[in-house]
Amino acid sequence: MRHPLKILLAGRPNLAFSELEALLSNQRQFLVTARAIGNGEDKSISELESAFNAVVLVLDKDWRGMLSACFPKETPSGKPLLVVGPPGDTELLRMAMRLGGRDFFTLPPTGDELIPALDRLATEEHDRHGGLSARVTTFMNGKGGSGASICAANYAHILAERRDRRVVLLDFEMQFGSLCTYFNLQSRSGLVRALEMVDSLDESALQGYTQKHPSGLYLLSAAAEGLVLPDDIHEERVAKLFGVLDEAFEDLVIDLPRRIDQASAAVLDRSDRVMLVVQQTVAHLQEIKRLVGVLDGVLGITPDRLLVIVNRYQKRGELTLKDFSGALPGVRVEGLPNDYANVSQSINLGIPLLQHAPRSPFCKSLLALEESFAQVDKPGSTPPRRGPLAWLPRAH
Repeated sequence: MRHPLKILLAGRPNLAFSELEALLSNQRQFLVTARAIGNGEDKSISELESAFNAVVLVLDKDWRGMLSACFPKETPSGKPLLVVGPPGDTELLRMAMRLGGRDFFTLPPTGDELIPALDRLATEEHDRHGGLSARVTTFMNGKGGSGASICAANYAHILAERRDRRVVLLDFEMQFGSLCTYFNLQSRSGLVRALEMVDSLDESALQGYTQKHPSGLYLLSAAAEGLVLPDDIHEERVAKLFGVLDEAFEDLVIDLPRRIDQASAAVLDRSDRVMLVVQQTVAHLQEIKRLVGVLDGVLGITPDRLLVIVNRYQKRGELTLKDFSGALPGVRVEGLPNDYANVSQSINLGIPLLQHAPRSPFCKSLLALEESFAQVDKPGSTPPRRGPLAWLPRAH
């Protein structure tokens, strides 16, 4: 997962500053905090920049006073500094370079040059911290009631139990979350509270919001009390929470409701893989085709990041995996067999399938699915042509 670049946007409150704030805030790869200068409570850049990866400073024709406030004693910025100011002012350009300015952009602000420059900074920051960090796998129903939650719960448990990885399972169903019942844990609003307190949250404080299963899997659940509306969950808080979780865990597995809003878009955008769970009917095929179109065409989630899981698959069903594959070009399609008795018992007992029925068809198929990803994720590896899923029903 790539962290969003944390940007401090500083400048005098005016039209150009507001336009630039709106421009950068619409870019999902950035996490922007705007700080207005000239309100009588000015702090220097050095006092503010420690929490950010880069500083974008917006200056107007009265730039000398702002620079004096931002850089007392002309102390250079300790973080990459990008300056936006009036054109044709060579004195300003020299001063910006003296303060450590990396790039200079002229007013009025546009994204044609500034956004690529910030993207380059994001890449450098990403590489500086060792490249890829926590993997994010999101499960989402392609049509309601398809079984995304049971798939997410057991997939996360397999990662923790079999791979011995630090895994957290997030229940983003804020109103009627039920993942706790799959592990015989008491429901509590840990995820909601963590989002509320995310500005002061760190790895140590995070322990107070999670629940730990004996397997080593951690759970951030929701919907224990009160009513949380989708509009109450802000994209910025989701991004900040992911940053904290990334420091503590190797894998984030997310059960995401079938809903497209700002919060879910933030989750999907930061997901390495999105597992779309459907069942074997024409209605499900029509719905998943529409959903994939929205994810790709609107949110930019390309087909190579998607996997469609046909849950409760039966060879004699009215549709085959090839039907799904043919309707979804470029999207991988897999089947999980109909194993109602074992899955139902697992849910009722609150015991994951890997413990309750490790030889059950559903569990064996999910294990093989996880194994196929483990092979692909090995450094320098390529997907096998006929790997551990060869014995499973799959589309060709």
